[in-house]
Amino acid sequence: MSRTGDQELAKGVGRALAGALLFALPLLMTMEFWRLAHTVERYRLALLVVVTVLLVLGLNRSFGSGPDGVGVGGYLADAGVALLAAAVAATVVLGTLGVIDPLRDWRAALSVIAMETLPAAIGASYARSQLGQGSRRPAGTGYGHEVFLMTAGAVVFAANIAPTEEVVLLAADAGPVRVVLLVVLSLVLMHGFVYAVGFGGQEKATSGLVRSFLTLTVVGYAAAFAVSAYILWTFGRFDGTGLTMAVSQTVVLALPGSIGAAAARLIL
Repeated sequence: MSRTGDQELAKGVGRALAGALLFALPLLMTMEFWRLAHTVERYRLALLVVVTVLLVLGLNRSFGSGPDGVGVGGYLADAGVALLAAAVAATVVLGTLGVIDPLRDWRAALSVIAMETLPAAIGASYARSQLGQGSRRPAGTGYGHEVFLMTAGAVVFAANIAPTEEVVLLAADAGPVRVVLLVVLSLVLMHGFVYAVGFGGQEKATSGLVRSFLTLTVVGYAAAFAVSAYILWTFGRFDGTGLTMAVSQTVVLALPGSIGAAAARLIL
């Protein structure tokens, strides 16, 4: 590899580390998350790791691989860099803060780092591929690509808030009317962010307002709802609760999740 290539690789890794911190720092500083990471069941943690790897692979495939589009090997390598950068960023920050001590209790440290890797790796993937000079144009197009990006955006926002006790407290106080109002508010905010308020990257409802609302906004909210439910289940928030409480918690978390989904459509 040439000196220029080495420099670009180093810059790319640096962007990945910065992106990991940018997307995951709120979660790194959340005490409830540290506690949940020590109690999460092993099979849920293993499934989360699998989901994280698949999501990062999909993101790097969507972003394209390398400056010249070097195919499958390129996006696999990019995904590996993103996952490694996420793990390193989490280890350094949590170790410096004294939250984990890999030398004394590597199992506990590994649990915390594995759970942290989800939002951090998404941030690393985005920053490495999209925030550098001469950033790549996304390789993916079409309806499925849009839904996938909305799902990824929902993951980042939902994962950073799901560990907090406020989600449970708000859901416990929310009656049926408030739950419905939260769903309506989420849909209105999603649609407004993408089509109405003039953000950079704003889209036009070329297929008609109603069709765009049904096929993108509603589907995007459904993706945010599913992501929120999965993350809450992973953290054990549904254990010992009834269906009504589980739905209420999911609707509460789907509010920030839906904002993340809308933001992903604008940014990505």
